[in-house]
Amino acid sequence: MRRKSTFKWFATAMAALYLMTLVFFYQLPFGSTVFKDVPSGHYAVYEIEYMFNQGYMKGRDDTVWNFYPEKEMTRAELVALMLKVNGVKPDELQKPSENLFPDVPVEHWAAGAVYEAFKRNQIPFDTKDGFQPDKPITRGELANSVVRALQIPLNPETASPLPDIVGHPYEKQIRTLVSNQYAKGNTDGLFKPDDNADRAATAYMFAKALKDLRPETKAANGKKGENK
Repeated sequence: MRRKSTFKWFATAMAALYLMTLVFFYQLPFGSTVFKDVPSGHYAVYEIEYMFNQGYMKGRDDTVWNFYPEKEMTRAELVALMLKVNGVKPDELQKPSENLFPDVPVEHWAAGAVYEAFKRNQIPFDTKDGFQPDKPITRGELANSVVRALQIPLNPETASPLPDIVGHPYEKQIRTLVSNQYAKGNTDGLFKPDDNADRAATAYMFAKALKDLRPETKAANGKKGENK
C-alpha cells in the first residue's frame, strides 16, 4: 500500500514537472507564451516567441520572463537585430578604433554593431543629425529595416490604399511588406509610418518575413532559443 502511494506521488510530481516544462520552454498550440507580459491573445504572441526562440530578441533587463511588448524599439537595438537575423553576433564584434558617429562613442554597447551595420549598408534611417542610438524608431523605419536586412525585392502593389503613406520616404518598403502580408495597417485603414514602433511590432514584422523567406526556421520554433 505504501509503495503504491509513493508511486502515485512520484507520477503526480512528474506530470506537474512536465506541464511546467511545456509552459516555460515550448510553444503550446493554444497560444501560451514564454513571457508573462505577453498574453495568449496578443496579436504578436507567436511572432514574439519565434524571435525569442531564434535568439533574435529577448527581454530588456534581468526580468527574464518580461518582453515589454509596448516599449519603443531604439535605433541601436534595431541595427543590432538586423545583424542578428543575418547570423552576426553583435556581442562578439570588435569595438571600432574611432567614433563613426560622434554620439556613438567606442564605449557604447552598440558601437561594434553600428560600425558593422554601416559597413554593410544596413543603416535604415537618416543619420544627418547623428546616429541618435537611443532614439525610438518609427514604423516606416522599421519597414525599411525589414526590407533591407532580408533583401526583399520591392513590390509596391497592394490592395490596401493606406492613404497616409502616399509620398512617404518609405512608401515602397511599407507597401512591399503589406503586399507580402508581413505587415498591416491599423483598424482605421492607416499605417501611421511616423509613429514610434514598439517591440511587438518589430517582432511581428521581422518574424512574418523570416518565417516566409526562411521556412526551415519554423520547424525549429518549438524550443526556447538561446537567451542572449
